[in-house]
Amino acid sequence: MNTREDVAFLVGSESREAILRTLAVEPRRPTDLANICDCARETAQRTLAGFCDRGWVEKADGLYRLTPGGEMVYDRYQELRTTVERAERMREFLTNAGSASDDIPSSVLDQMNITTAVSNDPHAPLNRYLTVLGDEPVDQFRGVAPIVSRVFNESAEAVLGEHTQMELIVDQSVLERSRTAYPEAFERARDLDQFELRITDEDLEFGLLLVDGHGVVAAYDEHNNMVALVDGDEPEVISWVEELYESIHFASTPIDEVQSTGMME
Repeated sequence: MNTREDVAFLVGSESREAILRTLAVEPRRPTDLANICDCARETAQRTLAGFCDRGWVEKADGLYRLTPGGEMVYDRYQELRTTVERAERMREFLTNAGSASDDIPSSVLDQMNITTAVSNDPHAPLNRYLTVLGDEPVDQFRGVAPIVSRVFNESAEAVLGEHTQMELIVDQSVLERSRTAYPEAFERARDLDQFELRITDEDLEFGLLLVDGHGVVAAYDEHNNMVALVDGDEPEVISWVEELYESIHFASTPIDEVQSTGMME
């Protein structure tokens, strides 16, 4: 037997997984395992024999129990299952979020809500974004915008109050499209004392929002459609989103400074 064969043996049937999982709780007899795991007694016995051959299970006083090696196999297998389930749950985001999906702690992924675009609700991520943002003035708004969108412009205006501190980071292509497509809105925003527009030379791969204790990161497809959005208000989630934002903020420059150096005309 080799490692591949051992893994194939374990995952080859649901009853084997169930028996290993049951033995991780407490030692059992073959008859008990057959009843608990809904399999024939002969199946339970064959499985136990296979586990014993691999050193994962041992028999003592008529009961079968996991060995230290069996406990290790069980723990790592559960970790693998959890990882696969997590990757499937977050697939659309992880596939489309670019560098935002690099090195996300598992604990952060587990604490975030995920909203994806589906055939019967292609705008679900956008609607979730608008729900998180709300329509009442907020204290602080920090955002990263990789696309130009009338909906985003209007939603940002809706939450901009007299005392709102708003900061938005865009790349050069978004800046130029905003100036062309929405010149009046662009100039109104520039005139606001509490609004700062920052420019980054690198093309932005994802969207981001930090607003009054809630963090949001959005992923887009090649057609600039928002296909997935993750959000949360847990401290660890907020910390991760803030670190992501600061990494972009560090590489950005206020638009007034960019213009004053003659880099943009």
